[in-house]
Amino acid sequence: MLFNSITFILIFLPSVLVGYYILRHVTLFRLALAWLSLASLFFYAWWNPLYLALLLSSIVLNFMLGKIITCSDRPKLFLIIGIIGNLAAIGFYKYLGFFSTIISGVSDLQVTAPELLLPLAISFFTFQQIAYLVDVYRGAGAEKKFDQFLLFVSFFPQLIAGPIVHHKDVAPQFSALPYTPIRHEQISSGLLLFVIGLAKKVIIADQLSHYATPVFSTADSGGEPALLDAWGGLLAYALQLYFDFSGYADMAVGLAKMFGINLPINFDSPYKSANIVEFWRRWHITLSHFLRDYLYIPLGGSKRGSRSLNLFVTMLLGGLWHGAGWNFVIWGGLHGTYLIVNHWWAQSKSLLNFTAGTSTSGQVLSVGFSSNSHGHSPRTVPPISEKPSGYRLFPYPSVYRGFGIFTTFLLVSLTWSFFRAESLDGALSILRGAFGLNGINVPQQIFSIAPYIFSIFADPTPGLSIGAFPHVKGFGFIFAAMFIVFFLPNSNQIIRWFSETTSLPSKGRIDTIQTTGVMVIAGVFFALSLKIIASSPNSEFLYFNF
Repeated sequence: MLFNSITFILIFLPSVLVGYYILRHVTLFRLALAWLSLASLFFYAWWNPLYLALLLSSIVLNFMLGKIITCSDRPKLFLIIGIIGNLAAIGFYKYLGFFSTIISGVSDLQVTAPELLLPLAISFFTFQQIAYLVDVYRGAGAEKKFDQFLLFVSFFPQLIAGPIVHHKDVAPQFSALPYTPIRHEQISSGLLLFVIGLAKKVIIADQLSHYATPVFSTADSGGEPALLDAWGGLLAYALQLYFDFSGYADMAVGLAKMFGINLPINFDSPYKSANIVEFWRRWHITLSHFLRDYLYIPLGGSKRGSRSLNLFVTMLLGGLWHGAGWNFVIWGGLHGTYLIVNHWWAQSKSLLNFTAGTSTSGQVLSVGFSSNSHGHSPRTVPPISEKPSGYRLFPYPSVYRGFGIFTTFLLVSLTWSFFRAESLDGALSILRGAFGLNGINVPQQIFSIAPYIFSIFADPTPGLSIGAFPHVKGFGFIFAAMFIVFFLPNSNQIIRWFSETTSLPSKGRIDTIQTTGVMVIAGVFFALSLKIIASSPNSEFLYFNF
């Protein structure tokens, strides 16, 4: 069942909300949590009931392992058993075919893997439970109530595509629900956030896919996109993924708020990042934290071995987590390389005293992730609006930051070619086109404006089409989407303002007009989204594939 489906919005969600609040109203709090768990399992089974058994088995085994780790005099042994068991499950369903292909390619053995349907969300609930076992081993304490552990893993707002939550973040909220009233401001904020996310997904992301998909399909089938073609497809996909994933993140956090649960923010305007490290602090934030705490630091982090090698291996595995294919490995490796170069650049600036040498270089990178635990000193990351402490080589910090944002966005967009293309040849074809190696095509109507000039470097194409890129208006849509990304406040900022304003004990007339206006606009976008969904149902979120 998709968040952006009529069934979910008009039937499932209202039913679960009504049942939940009725049970709370009659003080059956534990039954209310059980109702949420039952609804979450139904939500998961809607996709494929067969894999519900896999999810439940995983939950039961990890719950038991958590208690055994707490009580046993050999906790490390059971932690290892738990990690291997979880990785074996995800390896069997997700990577068996990929590794079989590698073995067949490097040896004379002909290994054939069975065709398996990838269980939905296995990457997310597996990582979440591995983190739980490690936290228990480190002394966090095991969950004693199975019903709360069941809800911790299966809570439907975050089950399918995150955020990856820690047990210590949500379990206390489940326990406190009987004693904590759910304010109507929280419910209205959750509803507004859900509508913002829905509009991002349906009105923007899904429309951008019509411009990205033809270009990548052409490249994967052996075509050679020209310069404008390739950039049209790349930018369309970069923005499609942005609005698709941030839309899902908004909807997940908004849904949880409606039930009185606060999930961690998973997305914070990553394309406004001035370097690649900042990007990874803003993109898929909970996954970045997982990679830092449970992979990078155990590998040695910045304390043992080569920091660059630890960082590169972490990003390689992070790429492999996204998908079983060489494209994802290359994508992760490129991001690891970017992070290493970013680190060297920050160190060089510090050594040459280009900066004041304190907050800027300190907050940029010790490792590529912000750190806060396990022997790695926490680093205070200043708000993005805060001015750097000084770039002596660059007297205009805002220009320097703008250049950093532009460069980071281009690098990230180019790297998405490996993430999106279905083949290595397809990704390389897109990149050749982006660097002008496949020539330049210009629509005939534009070419006719100044043929003597355009004929020097470009060829005309019929109509307004540019090869595989559907239409010149695609660039108009892309620039409009870029304006929203780079110049408008993000959904977190909007919700923060809305929550603060609506919770004021005595609201002024202007506050009332503003909040009412926001809800009216949200209502219009909600109606428009439903209209689009009714005509084009079944548009999956891109991260459902992982």
